Amino acid sequence: MFRHKNTPDSPETAVDKSALENKSEDTKPLKEKKEATVSDLRELLEKNLKWSQIIYEQNRKINSKLFWTAAANWIRIFLIAVPLILAVIFLPPLLKKALSGYSELLGGATGTSEKKINPSTIEQFLKMLPLNSIQEEQIKAMLK
Repeated sequence: MFRHKNTPDSPETAVDKSALENKSEDTKPLKEKKEATVSDLRELLEKNLKWSQIIYEQNRKINSKLFWTAAANWIRIFLIAVPLILAVIFLPPLLKKALSGYSELLGGATGTSEKKINPSTIEQFLKMLPLNSIQEEQIKAMLK
């Protein structure tokens, strides 16, 4: 991953030391470069400090936005999950009460296919319909 400057990558790319020494002599810094003064360094430090403050403020704003985004996500989860959990807990007893009222109207039938319908309730139901005797007999035959 990280390699030293003078370490070759592989045996094929190995360079002899004399070539490296000649290369390092060519890249020496020029003597015409001016020396850094204290005022130049102070100016660079001040610029660096200003940029650091700007970056700090941006990071603070980003951190705040991330916090509120995470909080909003948790609120959304609670708004979805809490009603579902409450429905699982409280809905079955309410449905039992509601279905018990309708089962009385249906003659005690709870909607399961295992229980048979009481013949007396069929007779009462057929009497309520405007049917003649032939039609009543056909319906009784189909139900049996």
